[in-house]
Amino acid sequence: MALVEKGNMPKKKQNIIIISGIVLLSFLLLWLMKSEQKQAELYNFAVADTSNISKIFIADMTGNSISLDRIDNVWQINNTYKVQNRTMKVILRTIKDISVQRPVAESAYNKVITDLATNGVKVELYQNNEQKPVKTYTIGNNTADHLGTYMLLENAEQPYIIHIPGFNGVLGPRYGLQGYIVNSAIWRDKSIFNLKAEQISSITLINEKGVDSSFTIKNNDGLLSLFDKNLQEIKVNQEALFLYLNKYRNINCESYKDENIREKLIIENKLYSLILAHQNGTDTLKIYQMRDKSKIRTHEENYTVERMYATLNDGDVMLIQNYVFNKLLITIEQLKEQ
Repeated sequence: MALVEKGNMPKKKQNIIIISGIVLLSFLLLWLMKSEQKQAELYNFAVADTSNISKIFIADMTGNSISLDRIDNVWQINNTYKVQNRTMKVILRTIKDISVQRPVAESAYNKVITDLATNGVKVELYQNNEQKPVKTYTIGNNTADHLGTYMLLENAEQPYIIHIPGFNGVLGPRYGLQGYIVNSAIWRDKSIFNLKAEQISSITLINEKGVDSSFTIKNNDGLLSLFDKNLQEIKVNQEALFLYLNKYRNINCESYKDENIREKLIIENKLYSLILAHQNGTDTLKIYQMRDKSKIRTHEENYTVERMYATLNDGDVMLIQNYVFNKLLITIEQLKEQ
């Protein structure tokens, strides 16, 4: 029996050595995998699954910041305004598609790092309503050929030139940036009215410069009535009124203006008051003259779109284009003639 046990000893030791080797090899492979993963994270700027992104925070070095939050699957800016869909789609696609073009050359390293530290715009990406960002990076200047943008991941030392394969251009504007500045107005939904005829209860258009041309249209369960400035009913073609009400779909402003523009909205420059009652309440659009009509248009102005200022429910000042609103700002005579 003792001889058998002696014969078995080498085999047991061999098994122990093999098992120990497997364990050590497993630890080595695990360490290598974690090391590779850590290395990959140093240059992986993209987020593959943007469907789970719940918040995007963007801040510049001048103190401007915005928070884009997905609330009930609707994106809002600073929990106040709706974000326009097209702009939101662009940034989500950018977050998913960006990739490293190449590392920053050693000769340009100090300049790029300094620029990122002094002028860079910080981006934080959150998923599934978590409090900690899944990805944070800083956006810097563009390359000389405007085919790449310098970026640096948080806690990383090596900046990279980032691009979107197949896209020839810089990335800052795709994040809603104007240079190094975050502008919240870029993100806001520009919709003013988007209503079908049957959703409108009444419309009153007051022409401040020609009150006699003002009118009111009332919708009583599909029966439309036209009234003049004194609320006297005017017989008119029902189809003409229906066609007019249907023009209040996809009516947008061009942009939002800074608050200092409000001082230009004086009574003397007021052109129209448009009061629209619908299923969700009542909106009042006040429209103001933008350009002094008494002055001759310059050569350059002859090639620009005519615009007006406007406020919706006395909110932010908007810039609206005449050709968009001309179909709405008509006279009672035009309705009677149709």
